[in-house]
Amino acid sequence: MSARDGAAGGWLTVVWLLASTGVVGCATGRGGERQPVVEELDVKGNHVLSDSQIEKKILTTPTGWWPFAKKSFFDPVVWATDLERIKRLYGSVGYYQAEVVRDHVTPRPPDGVALEVEIREGEVTRISTVEVTGLDDLPAADRAALVDAADLRAEDPFQEGRWAAAKARLRDRLRDRGYADAEVEGAALIDVATRKARLTLAVRLGELFRFGAIEVDTGGLGSIAPAWIWDQVRLAIPEGELYSPEALVEAQRRVVDMGVFAAVKVTTAAPDPATHRIAVHVETREAPLHTLKLGGGVRIDQIRNEARLIGEWTNRNFLGGMRRLSLHAEVGWAFIPNTYAVVTNDQSTQVRNGLVTRHRVEFEQPRFLGRPSLSERSSAELARTLEQAYDDLGGRLANGVVWRPRASLSIYPSHHLQGDQLNGPPGAAALTAPLTLGCQTTSDSCFVWLSYLEEIVTWDRRDDALEPRRGWYASLSLQQGGGPLQGDFSYYRILPDLRGYVSFGEGDELTVAARVRMGELLPASGNAQDSAVVTRFYAGGAQSMRGFNDRRLSPLLVTELPSYPGNPNPATKVTLPIGGNGLVDGSLEVRYRVTSNLVVAAFLDFGQVTVGPLHADDLPHLLVAVGMGLRYLTPVGPVRVDFGRRLQVGRPPPLFAVVEGRIEEQRYKVDDSCFGLGGTGGSEVSDNLCALHISIGEAF
Repeated sequence: MSARDGAAGGWLTVVWLLASTGVVGCATGRGGERQPVVEELDVKGNHVLSDSQIEKKILTTPTGWWPFAKKSFFDPVVWATDLERIKRLYGSVGYYQAEVVRDHVTPRPPDGVALEVEIREGEVTRISTVEVTGLDDLPAADRAALVDAADLRAEDPFQEGRWAAAKARLRDRLRDRGYADAEVEGAALIDVATRKARLTLAVRLGELFRFGAIEVDTGGLGSIAPAWIWDQVRLAIPEGELYSPEALVEAQRRVVDMGVFAAVKVTTAAPDPATHRIAVHVETREAPLHTLKLGGGVRIDQIRNEARLIGEWTNRNFLGGMRRLSLHAEVGWAFIPNTYAVVTNDQSTQVRNGLVTRHRVEFEQPRFLGRPSLSERSSAELARTLEQAYDDLGGRLANGVVWRPRASLSIYPSHHLQGDQLNGPPGAAALTAPLTLGCQTTSDSCFVWLSYLEEIVTWDRRDDALEPRRGWYASLSLQQGGGPLQGDFSYYRILPDLRGYVSFGEGDELTVAARVRMGELLPASGNAQDSAVVTRFYAGGAQSMRGFNDRRLSPLLVTELPSYPGNPNPATKVTLPIGGNGLVDGSLEVRYRVTSNLVVAAFLDFGQVTVGPLHADDLPHLLVAVGMGLRYLTPVGPVRVDFGRRLQVGRPPPLFAVVEGRIEEQRYKVDDSCFGLGGTGGSEVSDNLCALHISIGEAF
């Protein structure tokens, strides 16, 4: 029994008195006898099924070892039923000869028992033949494709779950081909003695149907014209198209993505055998068209702390016609390397702090040029950022057209104008400006003007953008700057991003996720320094290579802090990330859901940022980190804590310094400590082998 937290002496005394009178919950048997607690459950002889797989399917489970764990009580009747459940569980995976050869209940005074069960698994039953009937009216190629879709082959182990999935999969494939009434029945003849299974799939095709009229029901309220909803559904379901459940899903996604409805339901009417048509019914309920969101955020990193207030106002029907107008504002304060160092004015490192802001106006015009798959998007942004290597006050204008041939696929060509007033860090001379800022200047500051085209292609097939478990995501960003577009830099930039997810287990508890990005920034001059710092690549941080802090996987520049009267360390040196023109960044992560809200993860990250373009020699010298993480799932995404440790492999980022009026690359020793603990010390580059990240949202 357990007690709630309270005053230790008095509260525990009350609990003891209640327990002694039988008021507090101790389980009792049929005769008023107190039931023993299951302290241990030992399963022996099991190889095909794990202990956890068996325990999930039976009612008798051991009491958890942790404090205040809910007690599991022993009931002989339930235990006898559980032994039969174990045999049935083995039968479901094809082991029909499995049996419980021994079970034993050992008392553990004063009120516990230990359970032991021994299993003889036997041999698995295998498929001998698979026969599919009812497909004679289909072309031979279609018949072969459907039989392959069932994924049942002779000599494969027979499993009831796989058998049921095969029937459902075959039925769904037929319905996707227009056979809306298709049904699949199956018979499995199991010979336990010979361990053979003869399978028969009987298909009833029914009639071939096509989509008919589209009916829209908005509930008679709201300001969104039903014709606009009809347009989106018709994009997914052309008139006369063969019936397909997948097309209904596509139609629903398109209507949901209009962003103005609180509820959307796309269904079909009963098939009309006279016309061989199926009408589509769309039901929507409008959401509030004006929303105001207020919030805040805190970013904690070993080299940067930041707090922000965030506000956003959106009008989803600005001047009618579903035009969207969004106003977004962020105001905060950044501390480099951390709040404590700034407050105490720590002179042993580069201490900076200042205002950071981001103000953005975005306008979107749907049905651009009368086409429901097109929308025009314009935006203006003013932002102030504070980074280790520079601070930036900049503005951006963008205008483009989004084409969505499918709900999951978007193509967005656009033109951008961007201006940035860049100021180098204290201690960085004008000589280093081309390296740190990309500017040819006689001071440590400059103004950068960019004009470029950008094309972004995104194909998102994930099951959930916040917590993906299945599917894949691919994107490609292309930029062409300068030249006839004017601007201070002429360049080409490419950044593909590919991610994949696959899950295992009955509830998809185990997820394996992978991601890789490879970027190239190619100045038209061929000179690596002819690239603006705001277009370069950086890696490291919670959304990147987690063996580094934010943006610290980058070529580095060493500078001296400016001296002043009374400074005890006038020659203190700091290293600043200056970005590079080549990027490789990837991750392999395994996530396991322990409870409905708690996820543990293990990951392997790799990456490299190069000064110039990537070469074949860079790939064998990638930096690698391994780590562990915890996620607590919330409605706004997982709250994530990751610890990463770099392995001492790969080529560390290059380090540059000013030597006798020239910029030269320096050799340096990597700090091999972990947060300053252990290691041999003696490195002028502060990045050690460990990094801790706290953030919201999955890494990818």
